[in-house]
Amino acid sequence: MKIITVTNQKGGVGKTTTVITLAHGLARAGKRALIVDLDPQGQCAVALNIPQEAAVFNLLVSEMPARNFVRETGRERLQIVPGNKKTTVVQATYVVDPHSYPLDAITTALKPLADFYDYILLDTSPSVGGLQERAIWAANYVVIPVSTEFLSLQSLGETMSTINTFLERGWKGKLLGILPTHYDQVTRESQKAIAYLTENFAKSILTPIRRATILRDCASEGITIWEKQREESIGYTALVDTVIKVAR
Repeated sequence: MKIITVTNQKGGVGKTTTVITLAHGLARAGKRALIVDLDPQGQCAVALNIPQEAAVFNLLVSEMPARNFVRETGRERLQIVPGNKKTTVVQATYVVDPHSYPLDAITTALKPLADFYDYILLDTSPSVGGLQERAIWAANYVVIPVSTEFLSLQSLGETMSTINTFLERGWKGKLLGILPTHYDQVTRESQKAIAYLTENFAKSILTPIRRATILRDCASEGITIWEKQREESIGYTALVDTVIKVAR
């Protein structure tokens, strides 16, 4: 089992869309996938048209078996531990009392699920510290979605700084790659963003995800892009292939 954390310290870069689309893509490829929604907005459940609930909160604070908090998504081989606003309580507790909740707190919580899945995908909030840091520490691989716009590029440096600090502290995970999102090849801003990423992170750039209204349509309909469009999907096919090839 491999844990893949999708993270960036800026919102609106496509973290949840990437988690949902990658997880379902892996499931369609025959892999057993679990989504754990660590973002207090709980949008993974909304995007899959299932109820939000405090399952993540209970997973992280309860002594009950972890499997008790796993829910079906209605998609074969794809399950979820959904969250809601109560996840904020865990986030605040981790920040206020970090000594009681070490960096491996999420690693420990997920360990009982290891035999049931090929991949566990963690969605994170854009906030700094708390759950986000522990989600990165738990990861075998990290994917950083970066919207191809100036402000998103600034946040990339902050996320990379966290990863570099963890590497110095003995983190065993790896950066799977930087995922350009909202890419529009006809706009100057997207072109400049790709040029910047190529110059500074050439070996880490993944296939860009194209800007497409279909992604917003899927979110509002509670379906994934694989259920909306069967052919190559906005660049996510390449991401699924990369994960299967690298994270095995």
